[in-house]
Order: sequence, then C-alpha cells, then structure tokens
Amino acid sequence: MEETQNHSIVLMGLKHCGKSTQGKLLAEKLEVDFFDIDQEIEKAVGKPVRILYKTKGASEFMLQEEKACDKIVSENAGKQIVVATGGGICDNPPAITRLRELNTFVFLRLDMDFSINRIMDKIQKNEFGTFLNLPAYVEAENPKTLKDVREILQKKFQERFLKYEAIADIIVDIKNAPIDENLNRILEALK
Repeated sequence: MEETQNHSIVLMGLKHCGKSTQGKLLAEKLEVDFFDIDQEIEKAVGKPVRILYKTKGASEFMLQEEKACDKIVSENAGKQIVVATGGGICDNPPAITRLRELNTFVFLRLDMDFSINRIMDKIQKNEFGTFLNLPAYVEAENPKTLKDVREILQKKFQERFLKYEAIADIIVDIKNAPIDENLNRILEALK
C-alpha cells in the first residue's frame, strides 16, 4: 500500500456474507469510523433500500448508491474508515470508481450455496401465491417456483463472484463460523 493513500477498507461480497457485522467489528478494532452504504442510502432517501429498488427501479437505486459513495469518500478525505457495501455494488462501476479512492477492496467470499440457502430460508408464499421476502432483483424476474428463485440467485451470484474477484485487492474466505474467527481471518489477510 502506498503511503499517499488513507488505508481505508471497503468490504464487498454477497448478501449474508457478514459485510456489516464484520465491518463494525473491524472499525472498532482499528478505532476508525464505520459506514454502511445501504444505511447511508436509507438516511438520504428516507426509506429502506429494498423499497427504493422496488418502487423506483435499479437505475434510481444505483444513482443513490453512487451519491452515498461520493458522500462517504468526500466527507472522509484523508481519514481511515471501514465501509460495508451492498451486495450488488459490483454492478455499479461509477460507485466502485469513487470507492477506489479509499484504497483496499476486500471480497468476503462466502460459499455461494450458503448465501442462497440463507435467502431461500426467509422466502414465504402468501395465500395469493405471491412470494414474500424476495430480493428486489429476483422479484423483478417474476419467478413462479422456488426452483426459479434458486436458479435466478445462482446465476446472479455466479456473475457477482467473478466481478468481486476481479475488483478485489484481497480475498478472504468467510466460513460458517463464529464472528470472531472470521474477523481474525480478515485481520490476518490485511497484514
């Protein structure tokens, strides 16, 4: 790492890989501020990111994601911080470009099936046959069965895995293990 950069850390990865949880712990350990991009978007627009995506679409969501990244980078110039991104940040090149100024991108690589199973466990069907608790990008594809949902998730996650691996400076394999154990993996990788 060059001395001219601020040594901030950007955590990326699939939904349920622990970006926010690990980000908070990492920031505490390093004694720096922590930012969660999805929370910053929610503060700015006054609604959950899921609702924003569902009501305004992907392009508006990505615009708000860019704005949140820009705000975090601008307001923390010269300071070391830890940032947790949303699961789809890899699909937003302008946001990635802005976050690049923070220095180190860490891909928290969790087994894809574990992430998919965690999402699938929360999905329910109401009395009208509509799925509840679907990620907005899955819902947009109008899946008819749980098998359709799983296939959409697998395809999306495979695409994202490749993007994260290409973007990342460091890849940390996250396990279905105690939180402290995974934090130690991240700290070790950052040395």
